[in-house]
Amino acid sequence: MAKNEFEEMDTFSDEEAPTNVVTEEVGSDSLIADSMAGQEYDWKNAPTEGRAPPRIILDGKDVVINKAVMILPRQDQPWLTSRDGSKLYKYCVFKLYYSIEGQQEFYSGVRVFKQKDDKYSHPTIMRDRQNQASQLMGLYADYKHKHINEISLNEFMNFLNSKPKAKLKTVEYNNPTTKIAMKKNMVEKFI
Repeated sequence: MAKNEFEEMDTFSDEEAPTNVVTEEVGSDSLIADSMAGQEYDWKNAPTEGRAPPRIILDGKDVVINKAVMILPRQDQPWLTSRDGSKLYKYCVFKLYYSIEGQQEFYSGVRVFKQKDDKYSHPTIMRDRQNQASQLMGLYADYKHKHINEISLNEFMNFLNSKPKAKLKTVEYNNPTTKIAMKKNMVEKFI
């Protein structure tokens, strides 16, 4: 009997799982068909990136940050409860693209909070320098000789997307899901 390839369409190993994320603007049309007939997929909106290249160690290297993106969480992602139990939040993806060999790095710590009717707040970065995104914002504040509380998200993202130069430092973190130690190329300072 011939193998039915459609039975295996949604099964991926970790290595072959799709890495592209649909980056919809808030309020844009969903990719979910809203009628029984379905809808035609507009391939012009398909991701233009392939898989990220294997991570290389960039410790001490100077790079240009080509682009910074924040990706809002999926609607079906469950809400998490804040430590004090008063707020619900979801994590966003925050990624910097470096100028060396297509390297990119994820920075943790960007969240959206639940608003009325399950809407999202604007993405939020804590101002305590305790997570990766907050540390990066603190480095920007130091670079601009400002207090971190003076930095707006708009100003920060505008700077990161203006092709700034940075020195990288390789830091080891434990992956919170797999508990496996991994090395990440994080901004040490802006130059």
